[in-house]
Amino acid sequence: MKKWFALISFFLFSAAGFAQNAPKVEFALFVSPSCVHCNKLKREYWPQLKEKYKDSVHFTEYDLSADGNHLIFMETAKAYGFTEGLGYPAAAVGKTFLMGYPSEIGTYAEAAIERALALGEKTDVRTGACAAGEPEKAFQKITFWAIIGGGLVDGINPCAFAVIVFFISFLTVYKYNRREIILVGSAYCAAVFCAYLLLGLGVFKFLYALRGFSYVIKGFYMLTAGLCLLFFLLSVYDFLVYYKTKKSDGMLLQLPLSLKTRIHKIMGFFLRDKNKSALRLTLAALAVGFGVSLVEAVCTGQVYVPTCVLIMQDPAFRVRAVSYLVLYNLMFIVPLVAVFVLALLGYESQGFNTFLKKHLGITKLLLCAVFLGLFVLLLGNL
Repeated sequence: MKKWFALISFFLFSAAGFAQNAPKVEFALFVSPSCVHCNKLKREYWPQLKEKYKDSVHFTEYDLSADGNHLIFMETAKAYGFTEGLGYPAAAVGKTFLMGYPSEIGTYAEAAIERALALGEKTDVRTGACAAGEPEKAFQKITFWAIIGGGLVDGINPCAFAVIVFFISFLTVYKYNRREIILVGSAYCAAVFCAYLLLGLGVFKFLYALRGFSYVIKGFYMLTAGLCLLFFLLSVYDFLVYYKTKKSDGMLLQLPLSLKTRIHKIMGFFLRDKNKSALRLTLAALAVGFGVSLVEAVCTGQVYVPTCVLIMQDPAFRVRAVSYLVLYNLMFIVPLVAVFVLALLGYESQGFNTFLKKHLGITKLLLCAVFLGLFVLLLGNL
C-alpha cells in the first residue's frame, strides 16, 4: 500500500509541477479608444477576466490607434479566416476569434479560454515580419515622387492658379510696395499651407473614426475611387473644350462665378486698406489665406481628398501618412511661393495670366493623369 501511495503521490506532484510550468494561453484583445463598446468592455469585463485567469492566461491588449497595431489586427483576423465585416472590439484566443461586446466576447471568451487550456491551443497573432503583407506593399505604391507630383499639379490647377494670379493683381492695383508684398505674401502662403493641412488632418480623423465599420469605410473608398473616375472624365472633357476653342469658357472643373466673387470680396475686405501696421497687415493676410483656402477647397479638394484617402489606406502607417500629408501641402504652395518671388522680381500679373492660358491644356492633361492614377491605386487597394 505504501508503494502504491508513493507512486500515486509522485504522479500527482509531477502533474501539478507540469501544470505550473505549462506555457500560458495567449489572449489578444484588439480595441480602439474611440470605440464605445471597447471602452465598455475594458470597464466592465476586462479586469474581472484577467483576474480570474491571471495564473493561466497571458493577456495582451492592442490599441488600434497606435502605429502598426491595426495591421496586426487585420493579419490576425485573416489568419482566422476573417477578411470581411471586421469590427472591434475583437479577441483571439487559441483557435477562436471573437468580435463584438457583449455579443461574442462577453458570452464566449471564458469558454474559448477553457478550450484553449484543455487542448493546448496556440493563439495565432500575426506580429512582426509575418504581419507585413499586402497592405505594406500597397502603401509602398504611394511613392515620394507621387506625393510631390500630386501636390504640384494641385497647386497649379486652374482653380488654384487663377486665385494666385488675382491675388498678385490685387496687390499691384492697390500699389503694395516690395516690403508689403513680402509681408502679405509670406503670411498668405503660410495661411494656405496651415488651412489645407488642417483640412487634411480632419479627413484623417474622419477616416480613423470609421475604422471600426469596415463596410462603411470600404464604401467610402469605393465612392472616392468613383469620384476620381468622374473627375478624370470631366478633365478629359475640359481638355477637349480647350483644344477646340483655346478658351476656358465651357469648362466644367473650375471655380463657379459665385465663388470667384466671394474670394474677391474676402481679399478686398481684409487687404483694401494697405496703410496698416505690420502686425495688422500680417493678420489680415492670414485671414485672407484661411478664408480663400476654405472657399477654394471646393475645387482643389477634387485632388486633395482622394490623395488623403490614398495615403491613409492603413493606419498602421500613421506617422508616414502625416509626413506625406505635410509634404503634399508644401508642394501645393510651391507654385504660390514661386509666383510671389517672380512678382518681387518685377513680373506683372498679366504675364502670369498669359502663362496660365497658354498652358491650360497641359494643366488639364496633368489633372487627367493624376485622377486616373488615383483611381487605379484606390481601386487596387480596395
